[in-house]
Amino acid sequence: MFEIKEEICASFVCLLPVGRLDTIQAAFFDKTVQDYAKRGTFLVINFSECSYLSSSGIRVLLSTSRELASTGGQLVLAGLSGEMFQVLQIAGLDSVFEICTDVAHAVTCIEQFKKRKITWANIFPGKAPCETESVKDATNTILYKWKNPQLTGFDSLHIAAGKGAFGEMLLREDAVTGSFFTLFHCTGFIPDDLAYAPDFRIVNDPVQGTLFVDKALSVQGSFRVRVTVSDPEPVRITELIQYKGFSPPLTETPPCTILCLDRNARKPSLSVVFRQENGIWEGGTFLLQQDKEMQRGESPEQYLRGLLTWENVVGVTRHDRDALLIRPVFWLFFAGKAQDPSVFQTQVVCESEEMAGDDLIFLARRLYTDSVKAELKRLHGGYSASTFRVRSYDHQGRVLRPTVLKTGDRPMIQREAERCKQYAMPYILNNSAIVLGTSYYCSRGALRYNFVGIGGEGSELRWLTHYFHNWPVRDLEPLFDKIFLNILKPWYGQAIDEVIYPYADHDPTKTFFPHVFRQAEEELRIPLQDRYFTIGGTGKNYLNPYRFLKEEYPKRREQGMAYYTSICHGDLNMQNILLDNDMNVYLIDFSETRPRSVVSDFARLEAIFLTESFPMENEEDFQQVLEFLTDFYKKPVFLDKKIQTSWSGRLPGLMHRNMALTLKMREYALVAAKGNKTFTPYALALLEWILPIVCYSSATVWQKRLSACVASLLCQSLD
Repeated sequence: MFEIKEEICASFVCLLPVGRLDTIQAAFFDKTVQDYAKRGTFLVINFSECSYLSSSGIRVLLSTSRELASTGGQLVLAGLSGEMFQVLQIAGLDSVFEICTDVAHAVTCIEQFKKRKITWANIFPGKAPCETESVKDATNTILYKWKNPQLTGFDSLHIAAGKGAFGEMLLREDAVTGSFFTLFHCTGFIPDDLAYAPDFRIVNDPVQGTLFVDKALSVQGSFRVRVTVSDPEPVRITELIQYKGFSPPLTETPPCTILCLDRNARKPSLSVVFRQENGIWEGGTFLLQQDKEMQRGESPEQYLRGLLTWENVVGVTRHDRDALLIRPVFWLFFAGKAQDPSVFQTQVVCESEEMAGDDLIFLARRLYTDSVKAELKRLHGGYSASTFRVRSYDHQGRVLRPTVLKTGDRPMIQREAERCKQYAMPYILNNSAIVLGTSYYCSRGALRYNFVGIGGEGSELRWLTHYFHNWPVRDLEPLFDKIFLNILKPWYGQAIDEVIYPYADHDPTKTFFPHVFRQAEEELRIPLQDRYFTIGGTGKNYLNPYRFLKEEYPKRREQGMAYYTSICHGDLNMQNILLDNDMNVYLIDFSETRPRSVVSDFARLEAIFLTESFPMENEEDFQQVLEFLTDFYKKPVFLDKKIQTSWSGRLPGLMHRNMALTLKMREYALVAAKGNKTFTPYALALLEWILPIVCYSSATVWQKRLSACVASLLCQSLD
């Protein structure tokens, strides 16, 4: 059974269809709706008890909507189910109809609509009256004055004009300066240097567009007056600016911003102009291919965005105040006192000025839109990324949970976000950082990590490095057992028998260190063309590992071998493992995480323990460490090989710690590889991180020399 009930809500008629509005019931629905539409200018139809809407019913709604609109009224739909809304959305009608969640919302919508007043005014002397729409009690327009140079998005500018440059260069000094004007998703640019041509940018999402703003004016909010000229005789915008007849309180202050659509059939255009402090109006003009009529249900922003497309914008030029306009449409914005844009921007505070580059501030603002203030403190900087501890505050001044901001090359940030989602969250969620968001600018990217321990915001997170340097071996060994045999068991404990290509997988020149050959020659005087080198006072000839990397790796890239693979972190150093007060473990930095040789992460840590972590201070220290390690790495080498030489040098406790943890890594590797003692996959994973030590700015000359000699021994083990 289908019926239509009548309700009165705040003096507006509301019809409530009950049942299925199918083709059979459409005629009854049409007659009922038309009867009510003739009685008034506003009508609400509540579909909360209607289970089906046919195409015939949709046609009734369309005709009713047009009829009410022709008399200055409005049809509002409310209570649509998800299925019914989808029907309208697929048909492209969700923007044609005024759709509200419920009847109360519909009443509010009508009340807002009624605040729009349409009159006819003699604005241009000697011309026919113009249709003038005034929006009473519209959302207050805010005028912003941009005085501090900064990088920002089209979305923050909204409607703007000023001086600056396209934000398509990482550094401001590399960008061409000129005048710009922005309208939602589109920005025109007029270079100061006549050697450059005017240009424009259109983006799908205003968030994606960027500008270096030196100084500018911008507005956010609604227009207060729309003036439509129908007289065919041309007019000038200066005549509109001089008009003083708008209704109070608009007569008390001149408009601050005007959008002007010139509907000249031969050369339509759309201008954005702002009143400067000296009273002069300045801005720019988008030259259009064609004009189009505003569609029913389109907002002014939707209409103007529809004009500014790649197909329709043919160029840009400076605004000509004396240009003759044919049947133009003007949108006027009125604002009170101007404000600084900092009132709506997240304040980013860096611990040092050299940190506060345009790209860092911009990316931080994009990721901390929930904050009024974000305080950045550098944690550490790597070769391709920097991380910052962030303390942020909400709009009521409350401290938000601690997070970490990481910046780096765009591809690396993209990989990290994707691989955290793919490899960390499904396997070690409670023991990994969670990516809360990403943002990109030019070649740079940033991500925001959740960084709260299980103990809450009061938890202090420390790197594993802290415990490595401060705990005795007897405490470190069970901690490493917990990390590698328990927490990361979902990775290493589920090895799969596959074919691996270790020379391709562990080539350091393909990741972070393409310049390793140059560094070896500059730092250690090891020319790439030499087959052997002698270093320090060793008096021994060592196989040149950098030449081996240059010549042998490419030859062997396609050499596969049957081995075990697992998900591996890919850069598991002790700065990527953190612990809170209760010794809960968290992993971060997943840009290199993916399936690879199951022993890869263990070899990464061995490279740190044996080659980077002993404090050599002189030639004697270097010679003793090298002699000690030579026995360990010389052929034949297997995963279960034990050190035979006793340590007789300085700091025996440190060397005992380093060796004990190295043997732990070998034990884990043997378990993960299911007892396979083959050393080749492990050796190549070691070389991936020992060869580049020569590139580390933090490494001493002794560590760099040691890395070259150990790399040489490892290369010999592969022949």
